Amino acid sequence: MKKAVIYGAGNIGRGFIGQLFYEGGYETAFIDVNKELINLLNKKREYPIRFVDNDSTSEILIKNIRGIDGSPENMGEVADAISKAEIMATAVGVNILKFIAKPIAEGINKRFGDENPAPLNIILCENMIGAGQYMREQILPHIDGKFAELYQEKIGLAEASVGRMVPIQTEQMKAGDPLRIVTEHYKKLYADKDALRGELPNIENIAAYSPFGYHIERKLYIHNMAHAVCAYLGDISGYEYIWQAIADPHIKEIAANAMRFAGMALNKIYGEFDFGYIDELLERLPNRALGDTVARVGADLKRKLSPGDRIMGTYKICAENNLPTKFFCLAVAAAANFKGDKLSGQSLEEILKEAGSYEIVAKRPGDLALVQKLDGAIKSGARIEELREMIV
Repeated sequence: MKKAVIYGAGNIGRGFIGQLFYEGGYETAFIDVNKELINLLNKKREYPIRFVDNDSTSEILIKNIRGIDGSPENMGEVADAISKAEIMATAVGVNILKFIAKPIAEGINKRFGDENPAPLNIILCENMIGAGQYMREQILPHIDGKFAELYQEKIGLAEASVGRMVPIQTEQMKAGDPLRIVTEHYKKLYADKDALRGELPNIENIAAYSPFGYHIERKLYIHNMAHAVCAYLGDISGYEYIWQAIADPHIKEIAANAMRFAGMALNKIYGEFDFGYIDELLERLPNRALGDTVARVGADLKRKLSPGDRIMGTYKICAENNLPTKFFCLAVAAAANFKGDKLSGQSLEEILKEAGSYEIVAKRPGDLALVQKLDGAIKSGARIEELREMIV
């Protein structure tokens, strides 16, 4: 059977990529440092994925799987699996990528040492702009010098746009099976065609595109941005769940307008944008069965308010293309009042400086004044409808 490897056996690894590889006819080895999880995968050799929406539930079993302990003392088994893989993916989170570079390199060294000349494409399912080049540079120092040229020629490191929404899995969702993943039906994965080596295997719902910048920015600046807007506006409005936030007509209007202007900016940059993507998201975000929380989606302010990420990145492309930025100004002000983050409680200026974005807004004095005004209004207890009136 064809062999695949997924580094990371969490929500996206098991709840998305594992499904695509299984349906593509692969035996998949999951590498993870969670030994309890790995032991369960090896004991059961299958796990369920439950698909939910507001009106229905269905479930499938993902089979032909096994687990590999990713701890340092087990690097031999990790390297062996990578050396024999026909396709590979990572789903570990941006902050963990640097820690798996050496194990991946050891697998590549073994692959070439065993005289396996077949290209290996590693799909980086991290929603990180520039993930391919970043990982290529992280892995390179660990590649045996005699394989350096083969590494460049045969190993593809392709960033991907992960569109499936997989919430934090509660005990209720697991329903007695700790391996069960509850998620939505959406299952399209876009990968960077220009970063591939050879041909991407023909796996349904995995598609390679060029230029990939359009797809990764569409995901980050439309989907992730709108998700964050709902979280931050939902938080200041007292909502617990994303579906509650998007059900508020004022929040929905603000999120929809932010997406529309972001789409216009992408259209100016790339010469294309399917506005039906926004309509699709507005149908997916209210999925109350996912139970996705405002706290989860809004967490990690430092990253999510950083210059190239969902809020400030979208603000920048709209500003650079002479499109309205007022909806993003409200999102920034709401984010600065988000509860439950390690930056929470600091001033607007302190939070933006910590995220590295203060100067971006400060370059536009009118926007800085608006953000400050909105921040003050939120701290004074202004309701979402009153905030909306300040930006329309």
